[in-house]
Amino acid sequence: MAHVAEWTITEAAGRQHPVLVDRSLLGGLRVTVDRRRLDRFDQTPESDRYVTSLAGHVLTVVIPRVSNDLPTLHVDGKPVLGTETTLVAAAIDATGATVSGQDLLRHQLLQRRGSGGAWFYWVGGASILNTVLNAAGIQWGLAVGLGVTYLIDGMADYISDTVRTPIYAVIIDIAIAAGFLLIGRAARRGKLGWYAVGTFLYFLDGLLFLIAADLLGIAVHAIAIYGLISGWRAARSLKKVEAPAPALVA
Repeated sequence: MAHVAEWTITEAAGRQHPVLVDRSLLGGLRVTVDRRRLDRFDQTPESDRYVTSLAGHVLTVVIPRVSNDLPTLHVDGKPVLGTETTLVAAAIDATGATVSGQDLLRHQLLQRRGSGGAWFYWVGGASILNTVLNAAGIQWGLAVGLGVTYLIDGMADYISDTVRTPIYAVIIDIAIAAGFLLIGRAARRGKLGWYAVGTFLYFLDGLLFLIAADLLGIAVHAIAIYGLISGWRAARSLKKVEAPAPALVA
């Protein structure tokens, strides 16, 4: 990693926070605050913006896209001159900041909603991989995948009395996994109903691992369910944030 830009932000109490913009060997840029990587807030033809809150202030790192200018740091909409600045003890100034506290909250909730919904993609993708491996006779799989696919394969093997998994069982497995992929797509778009249905179905699937006393499967399912619930709560909060304010009746 090569440093492109660096600032030190000092709170009124004296605590310091490093803000870094690094370039990787492949040319990509990474923005971190206190070693915590920031996701891109938005993108324009001219620049990318990375936004976070710190001690009641909005920090915005602006990285030019089409020019050779260096990245700039803004605190509550005001550019930082030099490499150091001190924060005053004040709340977020929604009028002075280029990014308001409401915008920042919405961005953070979107990130949490998307991260939670991404678990459905992991579940669906892992389940398809597990099905293919099982059909090939490889006794290995990812614990985040669905347990019901193993149940279907086992029942099909017993009924058909064959060594390899019957093709109809593979088709059923892939259809179920594809359903979770579609649920993930809906969840990441904020469909609370599908988010809840998918989480409940995955919880029921986890009971299969509980019955089988598969500790790894139980642990991974618990972690995934926690992420899904966190994403659903963020999606619900986002609905409230984006809801229009009620009109005042004179």
